[in-house]
Amino acid sequence: MPRLYLPLAAILCGLTSASANADLSEVQKNKVDEILNVTQWVSEPGCSAGVFRQGELIYQTASGLADLTTGRALDQNSRFYAASLSKQFTVLGIMKLVEQGKLKLNETVQQYFPAFPTYSKPITISMLIHHTSGVRDALGLMRLAGVPVLSKTNLQTALDLMMRQQATDFTPGSQYAYSNGGYLLLAGIIERVSGLPFQDYMRDTILAPLGMHNSFFAAAPIPDGFTVNGYLNDDGRFAQQNDFPAFSGSGGLITSLSDLAKYEYDIAQGHKVWTDTTRQAMQEPATFNDGQVVREQHGLIYGGGVKFGFQKGREWMQHTGASSTFKSAYGRLLDSGYSFIVLCNRSDGKPADKMYALADLLGNTADERSDESKRSHKNLPAPQPGDIPPAGDYYSKELDVIYKIKPIDTKSAEVTMISTWPGHQEPPAKLQLAKDKEGLLRDGSLIVEYHQGDNGFSVSRGNIHGIRFVLQ
Repeated sequence: MPRLYLPLAAILCGLTSASANADLSEVQKNKVDEILNVTQWVSEPGCSAGVFRQGELIYQTASGLADLTTGRALDQNSRFYAASLSKQFTVLGIMKLVEQGKLKLNETVQQYFPAFPTYSKPITISMLIHHTSGVRDALGLMRLAGVPVLSKTNLQTALDLMMRQQATDFTPGSQYAYSNGGYLLLAGIIERVSGLPFQDYMRDTILAPLGMHNSFFAAAPIPDGFTVNGYLNDDGRFAQQNDFPAFSGSGGLITSLSDLAKYEYDIAQGHKVWTDTTRQAMQEPATFNDGQVVREQHGLIYGGGVKFGFQKGREWMQHTGASSTFKSAYGRLLDSGYSFIVLCNRSDGKPADKMYALADLLGNTADERSDESKRSHKNLPAPQPGDIPPAGDYYSKELDVIYKIKPIDTKSAEVTMISTWPGHQEPPAKLQLAKDKEGLLRDGSLIVEYHQGDNGFSVSRGNIHGIRFVLQ
């Protein structure tokens, strides 16, 4: 794939070539291509990426193919599933309603969903934005409810599951835990307040004013050809995998480098959507009930769908996104004016690593960056070793699903998930539980806690804890 230089690259993205004097040197361009595997990923899935200075696109390149069958190449207009990169757009949608006086961030979820459960402390819109609500992760709940293929279900199913939850993972406002569930509730609130489907509101309020006409928010399974294909890399063998949620809020943005370039320009210079009022709210740090600022273990502060803080001696605003095969990273160096967008359609694309490498190339500091993969939520209760539940049918009111337990021996059991939710599998999905070296009964990240004499058990998965099943 040939490199595109200014002014051609800028024209393709609807920008001017005013930043030509900030262009990269030939040495830097070659190094960028090396970081982005431009020459290595010619006949494989790859990445589309851009480098910006003060909001102006100064360099873009692409590596690899959008479709291995047809040989269609990736370019600046290739549309990717952006995953959690979408969260900042969801918050922008909320902030536009705040600017119009239609809602306030300190209002509770019950004001828009009267049937929402009452927990130990009211959950506010601000808590949902900043991941301090304690609400369980909706995508994880759906998988626990026997809905593994999220591309075949819908937003209402996710919201219905959240309405059934009888507990939060912690007292709202007391801890931080990243939750897709909170952002799906934000999407639902937007629909309630605006009177429009989420995807229509976001198109009219955010995407269209920015000129992002090549982008949209998913509200149904995406037909073939509307996005690039995503691929799992198994030691050089690529398998197509496009299973991502067919609804939006926590994710759902389908976009391209050329459209995200317009978004970046608006943050830096345009200010059509990123107004001064919006900027202040988006950069407001998360705080706990006692007023302390929330910091993730790796040092960043979660704002309005974006993270702020210092890494490797540089001040960032950033967020990443990931499904099984679509990976994305968007980062802005607030102290230098450089920004980076990397969109990949392969499971091993590692766009965040590429973004940091680009920052290393253009920066001049050398402190060590925190490793985000080591993040943990220390205050959450740790599962304890337990026993194998007796054979039987166990029902969860919170998931509206039955787990049929069939013990195999003293260290393993089979679970059949009887689900009626849209997107459930037929024949029913199965789990293969086995005790790990610590005595925990698990199937991957799913853990079952059962103790002799109990009439049921609890299930945890990722940030979701304490889902109760009772013997029928």
